[in-house]
Amino acid sequence: MQYSTPHRPGAARHGENFKVRQYSRQAFAGLADPVLQVDWFEMAGPTFPPHPHAGFSAVTYLFEDSGNGFINRDSMGNQCEIPAGAMHWSRASRGLVHEEFPIPGKGPVKGLQIFINIPEAYQLDPPAAFHVPEDDMEPLVGEGWISRVAVKGTTLAGDREALPAPVLIEETRIAGYKERAFDVPTGWGGLIILLEGTATLMGGPELQAQQAIAFKAEENEQLVVKGASADVRFVIIAGKRTNQPAFQHGPLTMASAELLQGRLESLNRGEFGTI
Repeated sequence: MQYSTPHRPGAARHGENFKVRQYSRQAFAGLADPVLQVDWFEMAGPTFPPHPHAGFSAVTYLFEDSGNGFINRDSMGNQCEIPAGAMHWSRASRGLVHEEFPIPGKGPVKGLQIFINIPEAYQLDPPAAFHVPEDDMEPLVGEGWISRVAVKGTTLAGDREALPAPVLIEETRIAGYKERAFDVPTGWGGLIILLEGTATLMGGPELQAQQAIAFKAEENEQLVVKGASADVRFVIIAGKRTNQPAFQHGPLTMASAELLQGRLESLNRGEFGTI
């Protein structure tokens, strides 16, 4: 298993209502693929107006202890509430417009905004959205640990082909200095973000709270996370690597300059739709 250097981003603000730690792919020496970026956020009020995405999936993962949820709207005509503990997956593909803001009067929202790259062959597919309630997440229990699996594979909300490539998002708690082992297939990569406590990785460094580390498997390997404090909480976000460049212009990320230019022209023609 190949590991990056651990990285702890500084806390930042966007206006009065949004606090964030931003884990960008540039901080992880190319090992985080297919993860483009993760924002660990707290949002207390409307912050971002309706905005476009293309070329990747924008995933909203809310913590179970979030005091509030989001209202999500998009240019495909979807509108739903994302309660604490749930996940909403916007597969932007060739382009969509969406907006999320806290349910009014219920306090701040806490969670992760996860951006996962889409393989080039699927970047011009139609966009789609999938809502995953907390009750649909798979609970797992082992010796000294518990976890919940938001997604493992390509299935979301009963659609077995929701994703063009398999992804794993799992949040785990370890107690009593125990360990949790993950089987990582050949050609996978991703991130571990330590939310609470201190942990060590087999064959890798120690992680402190708010640090993240990227990993890449050259063959079928195990990634073992061991608690180094009484209580540890972390999230693993992983998937099959795209092994493609990322050409970015604001909230659009495509696999080539030509594809990016085409999406910008489509956006300017209004083809992403409106809310």
